[in-house]
Amino acid sequence: MNTERLVELIRRAPVLAALRDAESMDRRDLEAELDVSKSTVHRLTRSLREHGLIEREAGAFVLTPLGRTCAREVASFTATVETAWELAPVLAAAAAHDVAFDMAAFADATVTTAAPGNPYQPVERFMTLVDATDELRGLDPAIINPLHIDALHERIVGGMTTEVVFPTSVVAELLETNPDRAERTFASGNFSILVHDDLPFGLTLCAERVGVGSYDDDTGLLRTYADTDAPAAREWAEAVYDDYRDAAIPLGEHPELARLHPGMTVGESE
Repeated sequence: MNTERLVELIRRAPVLAALRDAESMDRRDLEAELDVSKSTVHRLTRSLREHGLIEREAGAFVLTPLGRTCAREVASFTATVETAWELAPVLAAAAAHDVAFDMAAFADATVTTAAPGNPYQPVERFMTLVDATDELRGLDPAIINPLHIDALHERIVGGMTTEVVFPTSVVAELLETNPDRAERTFASGNFSILVHDDLPFGLTLCAERVGVGSYDDDTGLLRTYADTDAPAAREWAEAVYDDYRDAAIPLGEHPELARLHPGMTVGESE
């Protein structure tokens, strides 16, 4: 494709988006919407008309059929690139583990990142999904945030069916730090653990949404979390989860971890 033409589309994306949303706008409407001067709007619209992307109808600017197609595709491209940028650690982890990541499926995802004033925003977003679901499955390479472990415990013993794949070190810490709570959680019959020591990233599958997350190497905190209800993302997440679940060891079959709680057999696969 002509590079100059592509650059022009990206540079004019705000105008294309405004006309796509409003269907038609005059110069004053565009000035107000884009917060630019009259001369800037004149320059923008002249360029877009020269490229056949917009035309005049009854004194207003409208997208041509070509313009509508380009506006839609530029919006999709921009959303995908912005999300990819925020999910760079997940993309890197997926590549390192030979996991094909469906970036397009997450283009419209809600992305939550840790902020200097609130490093817990991603895990708080995750907890809103937990509060809204009655089933939870996932891959979790890090220990559960202590601030939310009690809330997760209450959701599980309250009826939320939960199956999670953890690394050995995380399972050991969960069982050792509060064995009474662990036993109560397992006794509910709603909690199953499997063990896998090479998880690529965090992955959650709730009743309505799926999410992926990356963790800070130093703090272990969830630093980026993206969730969506897109069917394509669900299909991808189910496939990834099934692959890792099939390769994992049920807790009841893991000699090292079973010794931490003699006689514990919950978490075994059928």
